[in-house]
Amino acid sequence: MALPQVETLPPNSLSRILIGNKFALAAFLLPLAVRAIPEIIVGPYPIGYDAITFYVPATIDWAAGRVSLMNMLGTAPLMYMISVPAYLFGADPVWIFKILGPVLYGCMASALYRFTRLRLEWSQRKSLAGIAVITVYFITLRIGWDLYRTMLGLVFVLLSLSLPHESRGNRETVLRSVLVTLAVLSDQFIGAIALSLTIARALLPCAKWNRQAVTRTGEVFGPGAIAFALILYTGIALPNVGLVSEHPPLPSTETITWNIGFLAYAYVLLAPLIFIGWRRTPNSDLRNWSIVCLIGAVSVLFPFLGPNAPSGRWVLLLDLPFCTYSTAGLSVLMTPRGLPQTLIGRIRKLAIPSLSLFLIILGSLYILVPAQQAMTYYTLFPTLMPTSMIQNSIPSSDMPSLRYLLNQAALDMQDSSVLITHEGIYGWAREYLPGYSDRVVNYGHASPILGVQMARSAGYSKILMIWWVNGSGWYGQRDVPSGFSPLTVDGNMAIYQYN
Repeated sequence: MALPQVETLPPNSLSRILIGNKFALAAFLLPLAVRAIPEIIVGPYPIGYDAITFYVPATIDWAAGRVSLMNMLGTAPLMYMISVPAYLFGADPVWIFKILGPVLYGCMASALYRFTRLRLEWSQRKSLAGIAVITVYFITLRIGWDLYRTMLGLVFVLLSLSLPHESRGNRETVLRSVLVTLAVLSDQFIGAIALSLTIARALLPCAKWNRQAVTRTGEVFGPGAIAFALILYTGIALPNVGLVSEHPPLPSTETITWNIGFLAYAYVLLAPLIFIGWRRTPNSDLRNWSIVCLIGAVSVLFPFLGPNAPSGRWVLLLDLPFCTYSTAGLSVLMTPRGLPQTLIGRIRKLAIPSLSLFLIILGSLYILVPAQQAMTYYTLFPTLMPTSMIQNSIPSSDMPSLRYLLNQAALDMQDSSVLITHEGIYGWAREYLPGYSDRVVNYGHASPILGVQMARSAGYSKILMIWWVNGSGWYGQRDVPSGFSPLTVDGNMAIYQYN
């Protein structure tokens, strides 16, 4: 009797390709799904401070031609080369960034998966385990919250590092050069890392005066370095911000506590695994990346002069190498040499599941708990870490109220009316009052009285403001200054008019 034939998938079928790349696909879809959770929770509103405060209004202004070429270059423009065309084709800017957030988070993790597979030579399961650790770690989640340009740049850096150290031809050299340049155009901090790693890779061949290596290094480094110099010049030097800032001869106790404290706060939970993984992972790119970021993180402590850059951002950029080291350390603990099998079994049965559960719970609390009920640990560095992912410039519970009050403000706007806004409200006003963008005054993080002065100097007589009711305000401004009277109250927020 003839045996029944078993149906096999064609070699090039989509199903066969997906099955063959299931780990790589999971490395993209798992982070994407996790990052999408807070977007789903807040509904039609954006999450992330930078998303609503900077990206949305900047996209609108770029599309309207209100931004000069010099200012475009100074902001590391690649992100807006994605958002502006989408906006011009009719996409809502809020939804552009609601979609970009999860997609960039997934792409960043997928690029790291590729790096660990090709350069660290990890197995598929180990690489995916590393992605799982990184996905739920609260520092990675903080990056994914609103540092979109950082995520975009990290994708290109990781893809460039996935290429072999030695370029095998012109095509590979061009590809590496393009990736480094795209990283620079994505974000200034990522650009500094990309260029530093490029130089570090070339030090040994150039020291031996390998002419071919020197030439290829120049080809890779040159375009990115030129782009980086233009961004620094137009974004820092031209507005007289300065590349360096003056420091005291000795840092204050507060400066040391704040900056070193944040470094410890961010990675103390993974410190033992990082230490083990650092020793067992001989990859020079990861080590150089870590060294560059550590120098940046402590640069605020340098005497007399130091780079004019927030040290907290460098601490955040340690996340990917440190989480990679943690995964390597975790792998070592699962197969420790020279230990009795009974002890190895206990480590596998108790320590590994406990740590995994702990990281999942920690990440879940950061994703799901509202800002007002945040875990105490997440409230220790409020200027560097949002207390929850389900917020942007305001908590999720106040988003419907703010949207309603903006609609009410539109009804009250006359030719002589103006809406003054704190920076945290400004992006909302630009998004939901599209016809009144020329009558929205942003007074930044200063007192509303400054906004009143700006409005009066512009000739407006009816001055409106949206803020929280007294006792509920954010940004250190719990109460509204005298002279403002509430017109409409909804929930914890209100429209005020200055008398």
